[in-house]
Amino acid sequence: MKYLIRSTAVYNGHDALPSPESILVEDGVIRKILPYDVNVEALLDKREAEVLPDKKEAESLPDGIKVLDFGDRLVMPGFIDAHTHFFTGAMENSEHVCSEIADSVSEDDCARIVGEYAAKHPEEKVIRGSGWFLPKWRTTTLPTKKSLDAVVPDRPVLLKCADAHSYWLNSAALQLCGITPDMKPESGSVGLLPDGELSGMLIEPAAYEPADKVFRTFPDDEYRKIIEDFEKVLAGYGITALSEMFAPDYNEENNHLCEMIHSMAEEDRMSAHLYLFPRLFGYTDFSAAEKWKKQFAGKWFDIPGVKGFLDGVTETYTGLLLKPYTDRPDTCGIGVPLREYDDVRQSVIAANKEGFSVRLHCIADGSVRMALNLFEDSIRANGDRDYHNTIEHIENIDPSDIPRFRKLHVIPSMQPAHLVLDENGKILHIGKERIRYEWPLRSMAEATGTLAIGTDFPVVGIDPFQTIYTAVTRKDYQHHPTGFNPEEKLTMLQVLSGYTFNAARAYHMEDRIGSLEEGKYADIIVLKENLFTMPEEEIMDNRVVFTMCCGKITNDALKICKQVND
Repeated sequence: MKYLIRSTAVYNGHDALPSPESILVEDGVIRKILPYDVNVEALLDKREAEVLPDKKEAESLPDGIKVLDFGDRLVMPGFIDAHTHFFTGAMENSEHVCSEIADSVSEDDCARIVGEYAAKHPEEKVIRGSGWFLPKWRTTTLPTKKSLDAVVPDRPVLLKCADAHSYWLNSAALQLCGITPDMKPESGSVGLLPDGELSGMLIEPAAYEPADKVFRTFPDDEYRKIIEDFEKVLAGYGITALSEMFAPDYNEENNHLCEMIHSMAEEDRMSAHLYLFPRLFGYTDFSAAEKWKKQFAGKWFDIPGVKGFLDGVTETYTGLLLKPYTDRPDTCGIGVPLREYDDVRQSVIAANKEGFSVRLHCIADGSVRMALNLFEDSIRANGDRDYHNTIEHIENIDPSDIPRFRKLHVIPSMQPAHLVLDENGKILHIGKERIRYEWPLRSMAEATGTLAIGTDFPVVGIDPFQTIYTAVTRKDYQHHPTGFNPEEKLTMLQVLSGYTFNAARAYHMEDRIGSLEEGKYADIIVLKENLFTMPEEEIMDNRVVFTMCCGKITNDALKICKQVND
């Protein structure tokens, strides 16, 4: 089936306002970008285009072209979330995970919610939860296993922190995961009480890896159902590309997950492109990553690069600062950087040499500078070219480092909704002077021209309209100003280019996705309201009324066209 999708407001994914256009889609690809009023019959006959007479929308022409006219609705490239955790996000979207703990306001409140969930779900042998967060509890004191033992003593409880850098376990879960007081992870820490007993806290990925493995373990049939259900959510939000950014290692378990996704892609059961970034640290030979790429890469699934973590998060003082924490002047970061510089340097240089982009988790100004230095070392070793390297998060930065992004061809990948999650807590940790450059979205967009936008889902919700609203207003979801630098809000063009073309660049896929251009995959969405003309305070109420990915319509186009024209 061929489609002609047209609107008087087509945004192409670049820095230009919407204009009237028609998009010819064939075999999953954009074949032509045409005038809005193109004469379809003349186009088919390869004659010079003339003005198309008025026709009923969604009319099927004799040769099989279907015209979908969306009037003045905004037509644009599908949203590309530049940073997500696909597998855990899919799970946390399911009924198997208690997400209500994200609303908890204290340790005891969280434990109460978990107890109620466990009572309602006797079939769950392991109780999983995600979303508790210290800033929301208005404390810096970490919780302990005791409060969880009191409400669920007989089943393992594993609760992931909203920032995805800590797990909170009860005694049964500690035993199931084989956690012992004498464990010494390569980074992070196993929490202990004053008497040396396990506290139930596991901080940073290397420490909580055993818990995360249990959290992610489901039978294959259940796992496929979880993913299929999540794919429907993505289609509903108009998200046509996202990632797995947790840096999975090259082991049998993760190979099995790749095989599962690959088989779903082969069966045409995907509704969004998935890009996986496996482990960087500890490797200078990336033949395993290359093997995965050759085995699994296709239009739905690909392995464009590798990922590493240089620091943690400021909430637990594991973000690496250039100068000491304001509220902890004894440290610039506990246990960071997570790997020695020379070790990371060798891995970055080797990965870039093999053609893999490198994405580095950097929360604070110290880790951001370290990453820039590493990428500069790679250019010296491998030559000055664009490796599509990215720095993830950048929750604060020294302004002197901002110009280095463009010079080193580094893409900033940032998540505006983290500003809402933080609830103005950053000032406690970095103080008034450094707060000027917390979540410096505008500064990064203007200095680099390549700001990529994402959510870090499931750290925050995957709803693009919440992210867009926060990015252009610097307000929370109750419309209250948030943060201490309102001048860092983005224009609508900046945020949408970040959510489309620039996000595609972060995936090293800008030649295939991210903009409405001839030869690219037909990843096209239609919005109920035009983001460029609607009132800012109504952005979060907007919705996607049509989603197409690789030319596959993931909802009923005819029905939606009727809705559009009602």
